[in-house]
Amino acid sequence: MVVKLNDNHIVDCIMLMNKSTKDNDYPFERNERMWTEHLCNIVNKQYDSPHYLAIGNYTDDNKLRGFMLASTFKSYYNGEFVMDVKDCIVNQDFNSSFTVTRLFDYMIKHVKEHNGTRWRADSVRADDKAEEYLTFLQKKYNATPLYGVHGKIQ
Repeated sequence: MVVKLNDNHIVDCIMLMNKSTKDNDYPFERNERMWTEHLCNIVNKQYDSPHYLAIGNYTDDNKLRGFMLASTFKSYYNGEFVMDVKDCIVNQDFNSSFTVTRLFDYMIKHVKEHNGTRWRADSVRADDKAEEYLTFLQKKYNATPLYGVHGKIQ
């Protein structure tokens, strides 16, 4: 079941993010306070604005399968709003493609309901996981892959 996250879901998300950080090779070092502030900000703002979305996919016995945090930005190419998926974190102990599909379906429905037409989802996962994520979204949603690069200044 996909639900809008509220204050009572924060700890679940933090625990899953900690598990995901431990289990995956992310190319950054996460600051717990900064990320938690980001999570709480989107959870709070989604109730006043359709430009923010924080959702979780829970099992019938109330276990978090995964969550998504997203917010819009206005394209400087054409002025359209784009729903930007900030985090799509899934519990690998469950069927992750099922969870990702449920979260993306909900997000896409939300965007359509508010007259939006575009979304994007970058991946900050390790190379092999990033390619799997991109390929899955491309096939499932007929999405167009665009590539970016992150650099570290030394």
